[in-house]
Amino acid sequence: MKNKKNKTKSNTTKNNENKEEKEGEMKFSQTLLSSKIGSVLTKRPYDLNLSHKTEKIENPFHEILIRDDVLSKKECDSIVASICSIFEYQLATSRGPKFGEARRKNNRMSFADEKLAKMLWEDIGLKTMFIRSDDEEEEEEEEEEEEEEEEVFHSLNENFRVYEYTESHHFGPHIDERVRTKNARHQKLVSTHTMLLYLAGEENGLKGGNTYFLDDYRNRIASVTPKAGRVCFFRHGEEKCEHEGEEIFAGKKIVLRSDVFKLVDVEE
Repeated sequence: MKNKKNKTKSNTTKNNENKEEKEGEMKFSQTLLSSKIGSVLTKRPYDLNLSHKTEKIENPFHEILIRDDVLSKKECDSIVASICSIFEYQLATSRGPKFGEARRKNNRMSFADEKLAKMLWEDIGLKTMFIRSDDEEEEEEEEEEEEEEEEVFHSLNENFRVYEYTESHHFGPHIDERVRTKNARHQKLVSTHTMLLYLAGEENGLKGGNTYFLDDYRNRIASVTPKAGRVCFFRHGEEKCEHEGEEIFAGKKIVLRSDVFKLVDVEE
């Protein structure tokens, strides 16, 4: 029995060491990635008057925000190269609608990077897409509707996913779920919007691959064409924003996926 206990203890110690080693490797990878991407991204001057550069698509089913040239093609290519030098894609598939899963086939990888999330939100200025213009505020004041507490959009989710779509790849109709978490200050956060930042698309001869938005009858009522440097935000979760990734017939689409967090009260 004594040997058995020692063996168990030894295995536990070994498992802990392996876990610590993997965590150390992951932290090193995140630091390396932040360093690589940080060296190629150019900080933008903070400008609150960028709302005119944001296209809005509003209908009874969706709230979609689009902005072009958030990143240059060179920056997009550098981000892809940096990520792929550290992480590897895995093929993502599903069992299909019979099992309550959207049909999908694409390459996928995921990583956490707090610094990258802050760079995109603060330095690149994605948060300015959620700042209302004076005209919008006046319109809201004139509307005779029940007043709701203004949302405080806080940050991007540091947990990123990268989707690569090549010929025959697709992602069927689905709704993105909300994410709930806490930040370092123990404030409660809940996601409100999906972020799709296109890193490769039509400039590379892409055919197909549009992001389509659907109504309750799954009719396509809005679309976004993938283009390097174009970002698309849309409501998700309870607000319901069903969408799909059209099949790729030629070329390649690469998307950096994240979420927008807002601060929430304890009661929510």
